[in-house]
Amino acid sequence: MVLNGETHRGIGAAMGMRAWWLALAAALALCGLLAASLFFLFWDGIAVWGNDIPVTWALDIVSYDWWIGIACGGLVVSAVLLLADSPAHGALNRIAETMAVMGAVAAGIYPIIHLGRPWLFYWTFPYPNSFALWPQFRSPLVWDAIDILSFLGISLCVWYVGLLPDLAVLRDRAWEAARGDKGLLKAQLYGIAALGWRGSAVHWHRWVQAYRILALLGVLVVLALQTGAAVMFAGTLEPGWHDTLLPVTYLAGALLAGTGMLSVLVVVVRHAFALQSLITARHVSLLALLLLGLAVANMYCLGASTVSAMLGGDNFVVAGQVRRATGPVAWSFWMLVAGALVAPLVFLAGRLRRSPAVLAWVGGSACAGIWGDHYTLIVATLQHDFLPSSVHATRISFFEWATFAGSGGVFLLMLLLFFRLVPVVGLARARPYVVPAGAPSGDADAPLWGVAAEFATQAGMAHALRKLRAGTAGLRVDGYGPVPSVRAAMALGLRAGSMRGFAVVGGVAGALAMFGMCSYATVYGYVFDIGGRPRFSWPDFVVPTVSFGCLCAGLTVAGAMLVGNRLPRLNHPAFNIAGFGRASVDRFFAVAHTSGEQIDPIAAEALLRAMSPAPLAITRVRR
Repeated sequence: MVLNGETHRGIGAAMGMRAWWLALAAALALCGLLAASLFFLFWDGIAVWGNDIPVTWALDIVSYDWWIGIACGGLVVSAVLLLADSPAHGALNRIAETMAVMGAVAAGIYPIIHLGRPWLFYWTFPYPNSFALWPQFRSPLVWDAIDILSFLGISLCVWYVGLLPDLAVLRDRAWEAARGDKGLLKAQLYGIAALGWRGSAVHWHRWVQAYRILALLGVLVVLALQTGAAVMFAGTLEPGWHDTLLPVTYLAGALLAGTGMLSVLVVVVRHAFALQSLITARHVSLLALLLLGLAVANMYCLGASTVSAMLGGDNFVVAGQVRRATGPVAWSFWMLVAGALVAPLVFLAGRLRRSPAVLAWVGGSACAGIWGDHYTLIVATLQHDFLPSSVHATRISFFEWATFAGSGGVFLLMLLLFFRLVPVVGLARARPYVVPAGAPSGDADAPLWGVAAEFATQAGMAHALRKLRAGTAGLRVDGYGPVPSVRAAMALGLRAGSMRGFAVVGGVAGALAMFGMCSYATVYGYVFDIGGRPRFSWPDFVVPTVSFGCLCAGLTVAGAMLVGNRLPRLNHPAFNIAGFGRASVDRFFAVAHTSGEQIDPIAAEALLRAMSPAPLAITRVRR
């Protein structure tokens, strides 16, 4: 909700172009550093990095885990706020969902460049190549490829479906402000991106269901991805990587890192775009409480793992725990303790929970601490396993740091571009401002399509829809407005839960297809003995099966929502309603129309005029 007279035009207008260009220059410089480091990487090979035997995984896998954790945390925060119907969702969802998509892209850099021959990255996809060799579905590397593709697909669906109504707002405002070819092109591009969204009550009804289902699928795919990442470590023989609490630790760390990065971005966006009336002290306090709760959860995971290791009786595991706190990379362990576990405890003081500056500092500290946790878990373990001959210290080379900084540049660049082109908050939930009503654009000689009544409230529109539906036989009835309307859905008799079946069918079909593919490839298509495992190693197939099932369910729901709403459709008679641009801002329209050549509008107009409250305007709409 926009307070203190804030307007849609005001959102984002306060960010100076100079500051944006400076940030863009910094992002491009980091991207240039990434390009230079990748050039040397492809020229000399992976040896330019500091990883070596036995530390075959170093800053590359640490950075990958960290970025994907940030992406997972952002998606889960947005999804939970949406599923809980929290008022904070409207102010935080766009930043969180955009962060999830950008974080997944930054993380996706590492698996590709780590292949050695990145131009053959598609070999990791589940298909038999020209030599009839299948990917090895019992390998965690294949899980990674399927997981990150599934996560990226779900996060893109959540982001784009949530953005559709706001793109329609930008389309309508761009049409209003269009001056010349450049302004008209901008309006047309936003119109194409909005897919012809009209704010119909049917649109909103299916949109709400699809958005919530996609949010739930996002939570499920995050659970599969993070627990799968932990299980990958358990598949090795390294001491300390078989803790049964490790999947929970990974998930808790990802949520803390994602919430920390979200806190930093929220504070920066709030200050840069002057959105104090949208992102209020209550949102700052909510994020502070989330950081505090997640820090306590991570503290429990670390304490429980340490106690379990010390009491377990395995000398190698005990020695590994001691080396994490006192060995060559102990600095990363204490970075975890100070940044991710101790720093959020300042929010025990209620006054500090309302400070944006403290929130940004603690959020950044939490991100750094979780990065240290990944570095400690991976590098400290690999540096010293069971054999004395395997003891070998590692170092982080310049090219590793350059690649990591460059991935941050890619993340920053995409954020800057998207936040310049799309709203940084959900406009569909903001209080609208008044714009001129305008005139209908339909041809005066065109056939009559319907009769529209304009209302200032949802209640008036819903009442009109009930009367029109009962008294205009042979005509179709629909409502249009800037926000979802439960009253309008009930007046139209729309069925709740109509999108759930598509999610179930798509998810089950995708999961069965992936499980069947894994089984066929390992049992019949490409039989290969890995660690003495049986051919039908079904536990190895669970992670890709769940991830791919969630992806198929999400794509099915998003597709069903678009098809059910008959989108994309860039031209529709509803756009010819006088003042229809305000349907995405502050007006509600009840419409009775037909798909035939001509209608008799007299009965519909008589019903509308007799209503209380009376419509603000009644217009005949032509095709």
